[in-house]
Amino acid sequence: MAGYDSDMESEIVLEETVASDPRVRGLVAEQEAEVMARYHETDPGPGASPDSPAVVAMADDRPVGCVLVSFHRDFAEIKRMYVAPASRGRGLSRLLLERAEVIAAARGAFVLRLETGLAQPEAMALYSRSGYSPIPCYGYWKDDPDVRCYEKSLTS
Repeated sequence: MAGYDSDMESEIVLEETVASDPRVRGLVAEQEAEVMARYHETDPGPGASPDSPAVVAMADDRPVGCVLVSFHRDFAEIKRMYVAPASRGRGLSRLLLERAEVIAAARGAFVLRLETGLAQPEAMALYSRSGYSPIPCYGYWKDDPDVRCYEKSLTS
């Protein structure tokens, strides 16, 4: 999938890959550093397995965004969605989220979940606009009062 990024004067290309792709690993490291700084944490929490599906957004042959999809028994989960600061505000996160939904549905998931938090209001707004509903928190961060969890049915 390609799109035109008019502010950057470059075409955005979304490439499907896996979490162990070096381009994805570099973006994940940036995402984890940013999130840990926002929350004053030293542990980014569990990520996706190295063979998890991932999407990397490329602009001028540079990785500028990514999203990973992790699969569980009853749901799929968004992990480490990230857009580099210089590429934000152009709808790239929406494109990444939509592609993650397609990947999850194609692999048989009926529900897609995610964890975010109060220090990421832009992410919470994106998920709400994209049809995700708040749910009780689960997993690693379930007892953290700053965490917010969302899910979306992929069957409706």
